[in-house]
Amino acid sequence: MQLLVFRHGIAQDISEAGSDENRALTEDGIQKTRKAALGLAKLIDRPDVILTSPLVRARQTADILGEVLHSEPRVLKALAYGPAGAVIGQLRRRREETVIVVGHEPTLSQVVEMLLTGNEPSHFVQMKKAGCACVDTPLPDHGVIGGGRLLWLATPRMLRGMA
Repeated sequence: MQLLVFRHGIAQDISEAGSDENRALTEDGIQKTRKAALGLAKLIDRPDVILTSPLVRARQTADILGEVLHSEPRVLKALAYGPAGAVIGQLRRRREETVIVVGHEPTLSQVVEMLLTGNEPSHFVQMKKAGCACVDTPLPDHGVIGGGRLLWLATPRMLRGMA
């Protein structure tokens, strides 16, 4: 599986409702995420699926990616709060070749690390808001994970620069 791990864009510190779940992208976050998505579109073909956390900021980010990449996002609840092992467990059930996941820190960085090393995260990856990592990984239905290859890690600035 080619897994693209995309962190949500810049969001409000506090939602109008006061809850973390309802934090929306800021205007700046929307613009920067759209530009990052346009840059990503120059690197990849249309994904088989975009999976997103149900939280507002991630859902908005996935909607932007879906618009740019012509793919309808689908919710994967495990992307909301993790843990990374639960996300990987859900991904093991997928049969698509190219998958984008949209979510939050620290779960996304932990997913990348676990797919690369097979070990508990040691915090050597840090996903930036509207940044993306591309991991080529074998995801067997069961057994040991790890052995993935980091194909690239693009900061938001890099993606926006390609737009």
